[in-house]
Formats: sequence, structure tokens, C-alpha cells
Amino acid sequence: MNDDSIETRDRVAGLMVLLYGQFPARTCRLTTAHVIHDENGVALRLNRTPLRLPPPLDGLVLQLVDIAHDHERTVMLNEHNAPWLFPSLQMPGRPVTSKQLARRLRDIGLLTEAGRCAALLDLCTQMPAAVLQRLLGISPSAAERWSAVAAYVAEVASRSDG
Repeated sequence: MNDDSIETRDRVAGLMVLLYGQFPARTCRLTTAHVIHDENGVALRLNRTPLRLPPPLDGLVLQLVDIAHDHERTVMLNEHNAPWLFPSLQMPGRPVTSKQLARRLRDIGLLTEAGRCAALLDLCTQMPAAVLQRLLGISPSAAERWSAVAAYVAEVASRSDG
């Protein structure tokens, strides 16, 4: 999170996986239109309910917004007509591919599937499945399955503590 030697876009993409269980395929499709910056701080609209971002992630996302607005070639070819937060460097006007983003994350030591699973299990211990679904945009059935797995893990852990 605080490693300035890692590019901002890789830090943000990695945090999306580790904090919110997002797939690289979903993260790479984010545009500046998904970012809400108001008097309450910075939020990201992954689904219906905007997700308020904690520091320093909020500042990193605003850096991506500034970078995106500085590079007009990243505009176009999306439903929002807004700059991509993760633009392709090889194909102007398009986002980076999920495969490229996953490879970039792997190159900095982040295994996306393991990180995503850990994040979703943790989030399920903090909020009901319906809230998880509204914030993150995962399907209701997936939210229920993750909640069931988290409950099972908690139960097994409590048995081994006793």
C-alpha cells in the first residue's frame, strides 16, 4: 500500500484485489466515471452502492484519475466516454487486458486468486452477504456462498481453539 517503488496503477489494482476481492478483469474496466470525489471523500462505484475508500487508497485512486485526464488518448471506446483508470499502453483508447493486469500483479508478488479469496472471506466476517453484493457487484449466490464459507472457517477455528 505504501511502497512508492510500485507504480500507482499496480498498487491500486493490487489493493482492489486484496481489500475488495475484485477480479483483474473487472478492475481493468474501471473509468474515471466510476470515481466519486465529494465532501465525504473518495468512493468507487463497483455496483449500485458507492464504496468509500480508506486512505491512502483514496489518494492513489485520485492520482489515477489525474493521470487519466492528462492522457486524452485513454478516452473513448467505453460506455462512459471517460478515461480508463488502467489504460493499455499498446492500444490507445482501450483498457489494459485482464491478463496483462494479472501478470503485472504477479510480477510484484501478488497472486490474485489467493488474494481475492482472502479478501472475500475477510469481508464476509464484517458484513452481511446482501451488503457485500451491493458494494462489490458480486452475484447474490456468490455472496451467499462466500458467507457460508466464512462461517464454516470461523466454526472450524473456534473448535480448534477450545
